[in-house]
Amino acid sequence: MTEAARVGTSGRIDGTTADWQPLPGGQARPDERQSNYREVVCEACGAMVLAAKFSVQHTSVQWDAAAVRQCAEFARRTAVGEQTPLIERCSGMRASIEAAALDGRLPVAPPWLTDP
Repeated sequence: MTEAARVGTSGRIDGTTADWQPLPGGQARPDERQSNYREVVCEACGAMVLAAKFSVQHTSVQWDAAAVRQCAEFARRTAVGEQTPLIERCSGMRASIEAAALDGRLPVAPPWLTDP
């Protein structure tokens, strides 16, 4: 069997449609904001965010005002004049999210494979 025959028209061996290919019937991909976000607590300061991990490289983090106020790294950086909207990430929260993904508390799945 050729690779093309084994993969079929979906473009993937498992039969799902790759994220760069159109869905059948012109359907839109599900909105990632509907994905299964999980609470993640920073191991450094206790701030809590909502996070979803769509791939090894793609993580979505939703900060609320309480988490921004509690974040020790944001506090240090704003104390020297940085504005929180311009702070790209918190290294403590990033480490906590990676730990949650590695130990299974934060599943790694594309948004169209998660339940809203």
